[in-house]
Amino acid sequence: MVLVIDAQIAGISGDMLLSALVNIGANKSKIIDGIYSTENYFPGSKIQKIDFEKIVKHGTEATRLLLNIKEDSHERKAIEIQNCILLASDKIGLSEQAKVFAKESIRSLINAESKIHGEPFESVHFHEASNMDTVIDIVGSAIALDDLKFFSDEIISTPVAVGGGKLSFSHGTVSNPASAILEIFRGSNIIISGGQAKEELTTPTGASLLVNLARKCSEFYPPMKIKTIGYGAGSKDFDGFANVLKIVKGESAHKIQYKFLKQILTMCQARSLD
Repeated sequence: MVLVIDAQIAGISGDMLLSALVNIGANKSKIIDGIYSTENYFPGSKIQKIDFEKIVKHGTEATRLLLNIKEDSHERKAIEIQNCILLASDKIGLSEQAKVFAKESIRSLINAESKIHGEPFESVHFHEASNMDTVIDIVGSAIALDDLKFFSDEIISTPVAVGGGKLSFSHGTVSNPASAILEIFRGSNIIISGGQAKEELTTPTGASLLVNLARKCSEFYPPMKIKTIGYGAGSKDFDGFANVLKIVKGESAHKIQYKFLKQILTMCQARSLD
């Protein structure tokens, strides 16, 4: 099977990917239960509410993550967040593929910050990504992908919209895409483009998840027979487009052709026996 992650219009964030996976059929209760278990490894953070709801974004019905977290700390060592993700992945009982995906996703984030600030991996601190959101996006997506058995599929990304303009955060004002986004995509096969908004469309967490999922990037969908479609809504609203990540699962045309040829061969063999 083939899975296309279509981020060419609205970009990608962790909550958009997770919501799209729920929309396409991932077990919502399994995801929520797994996410709640991460609290045991993340002292100072309390999930007060988590759920998924249907919402219409610029004419497109999608699923959106509802999240309310109480946090005592807004700055944590990145290694703490990584340890929480690794411990929770073991506790939940994820497959090895899902564990590797979760581990490599958080490491992509940390490596980017380490490179940008010239700090050792173990010394990196997260500011904007310090809260529980990062853990929830990564662990929740790993659970959902595992539940849907998507790790065995061929996963392709479209070029990714990153937005434009300027961003203001703990280190001051910078141009968008920020250095973390560029660093995460550097060396990957993913193509980026500005898009239609002078705002951040792709987040560091979304970029980290994507580069550890998609091995190929294409401007066009591959030949495929569409099976299911998922829509994940972001928190922002834009006038010109729906802030929605689209994921499409289908059967590869090559696989369909193979099945057809196999059927013909079987028929020919049966006739020859007659």
